[in-house]
Amino acid sequence: MARLAAALLLVSALQSAVLAAAALAADLETLGRVRWGMSPAEISDALGESANPLPGRWDFGRYFSETTVEDVEVGGIPFRAFLQIDRRTGGLGQILLERRGRQATPVVFEDIVRALTDRYGEPEETARDGDIAVPSAVRIVWRLPDFTINASFFDFRTTGIVSENPNVDRDPLTPFSERQRNNPRFLPRRALIRFNPPGG
Repeated sequence: MARLAAALLLVSALQSAVLAAAALAADLETLGRVRWGMSPAEISDALGESANPLPGRWDFGRYFSETTVEDVEVGGIPFRAFLQIDRRTGGLGQILLERRGRQATPVVFEDIVRALTDRYGEPEETARDGDIAVPSAVRIVWRLPDFTINASFFDFRTTGIVSENPNVDRDPLTPFSERQRNNPRFLPRRALIRFNPPGG
């Protein structure tokens, strides 16, 4: 009897752990609760407990954001989603999903594109820029009846960006070509997915 009780307790604990893990991950369906043009207050009401208020208003140029949704998964890859308000209209104008640094790699971006293609079909547009000496950028676009998707990958890990060690006294007799360094770990990478209204 004691063994049965222990087994039932273990099963209950495992079920609770699975449910807790599932609650931490949001799918794109979570973002489907909002509508273009919603105010920040309407966005928070629509998202409920999934909404995370930012500490103040974050500036994104044309847009600003006061709310995020954490761990929005695209193909099993978690993103941080920013619900962005258009300054001109005061309503929701863009949803930005972002991964940075070591979490953003070419392999991860390929998985993202594959997941979006499986869900929304073949993209309408693909553009690639840059080479080994110039920061590279990839932009892939899906245009759908209810929204436009722009998936972008920015990679600044090139041989064309160099720096000097700020903790070492500069020797004016040593040429810059010998002082310079190129450390990919300190060069940024970003994987972005932007959802905009149709035609955006």
